[in-house]
Amino acid sequence: MPATPAPIRIDVSAPYRVDGQPARYQSVWLLARIWHAQRSGEDGVTAAVVRSAFPTAANLRMLVSRAFADFTRWQVAVGWGADRERDPAAANPAHRSRGPFWITAASARRLRFVADGRTLGPAALARHFGFHAGGKAAPASQSDGVGYVMRDMAFWSELMQAMRSAQDGHAGAHGSAVAESFHAARRSAGDGFQQALTLLKESQAWRRCGRLDQSRAALRRFDRLAQAADAGAATPAFLAMAHVVRAWECYTRGDGDGARAGLERLHADPELRLVVRYNPRVRFEVLNLEALLHKADAMRATHAATAQAAQLALDAFAGALQAAYEADSVDAVQHAAANIGLSLWLFWRHGLIDAERTLSASAVQQQAMRWLGLSEWICDRFGVGGGTAWNAIFLLRIARGSCGPDTPPSDRPARSSDSMAAFRRQRPLSVADAIDALRPFHAPFAPAKGFVRWSAVAAFALEDHDAGHVRLGPLQLANLLLELAWYLAHEQGATIRACAAVERLAAELPALRPAERAFFTAELRVLPPELRDAAAEAARRTRKAA
Repeated sequence: MPATPAPIRIDVSAPYRVDGQPARYQSVWLLARIWHAQRSGEDGVTAAVVRSAFPTAANLRMLVSRAFADFTRWQVAVGWGADRERDPAAANPAHRSRGPFWITAASARRLRFVADGRTLGPAALARHFGFHAGGKAAPASQSDGVGYVMRDMAFWSELMQAMRSAQDGHAGAHGSAVAESFHAARRSAGDGFQQALTLLKESQAWRRCGRLDQSRAALRRFDRLAQAADAGAATPAFLAMAHVVRAWECYTRGDGDGARAGLERLHADPELRLVVRYNPRVRFEVLNLEALLHKADAMRATHAATAQAAQLALDAFAGALQAAYEADSVDAVQHAAANIGLSLWLFWRHGLIDAERTLSASAVQQQAMRWLGLSEWICDRFGVGGGTAWNAIFLLRIARGSCGPDTPPSDRPARSSDSMAAFRRQRPLSVADAIDALRPFHAPFAPAKGFVRWSAVAAFALEDHDAGHVRLGPLQLANLLLELAWYLAHEQGATIRACAAVERLAAELPALRPAERAFFTAELRVLPPELRDAAAEAARRTRKAA
């Protein structure tokens, strides 16, 4: 008695595999569609059905040829043509791409389609890929549309929940929760478009919560999907956005050159640069990142053209703001507004713009605050941008921006001018004056949120983090502690709370990147001697404990 052929396991969730080996998406799709047709009583899969599934494929004959080469390697006998009695091995491959494609019942019984460890029957496989689920093929004009809209709604439900979590800022509150929710939505994806969409969103969410390894892993999965030329995944918009996400990932890990190279590759692609031009959401992401790269150049003393870089940054931020409004994305608008507010003040403070000083310090300070006010007003009214303290940090920094040098002196012995009394004679902008400057966007800056004195603003944001209501990253936390220490010392002197803030800041420094640590070390040097001593002692304890 001849041995029963071994079953063949086909994993239809990305990355696609057949008996554990990597497989092309098109080949897996075609085999699944042929199997589904056999199990559903259809006459076969026509070439028109294949062509409609892969409308961007330049050469259907090549797609079919590669698929049949894969079928041979997998030891699956697939036939084509009207004659079902003919041995596929004896058929003329020159006519193969004309279809229709079919499989015998015996061959079909060997195939096991699996998604996320679960075996799929014909109906589940149809939902997964969006096949027509009936016993007969629907007319060509209806097969795709009807099948698509009759799919299970689980994917769209989970995707919208993930998008709402991202809008509400749950990434800040729960770390990786947003990324994991996009990952969960992807498990319900039924086609390449849905998988690509969730993979890109998942990658962005991982990056925003600092999990760059997970961000890269999601991008690699997207790349495999796109390289398979999946009609839903390999769209120009998705491919362009993938370039942007990779560039952002480089920027986040401090690789500015890598980020620039990624954007240059995007602009160099004749098809994808049209996406940047005509898709305002993609254009916003590109311009916003370009602006941040120019800003980094402007603030780097060794850069050859800092003033030019500052102007380029503001130009790009302005373009990003326009693109955000064009895209009807309030979240993008608030990001652009916050970046404009901080950059405007920093560039003016360092003499990188308005070199003739035609603008007064107070005028620039108040205008910068208005941009931050717009950002915070959007967050408050539209429920976006949660889980972050950046707007509060920027306001605190700008309010005291005229009090001392932004670039502190190098290590030196304490001077009389460093005394607490001299420090407290400095005059930051008052909370009342700041709120007046923030009009007409002053509503979110209420006393209930600490807007009575500046130290209370910092303390309020810090308490949210300590209570677990939000989860701030190390850089935001360090900035808040610096502002809290500065304002406590200015308002009350070298109190226990002020010293505790700098001690906690010193203990947080090892979690930062070297350039970030250098900034805070320099900032600590210009605090009064009592706070410097407290920070130095805390740093010694931290090193000893390590």
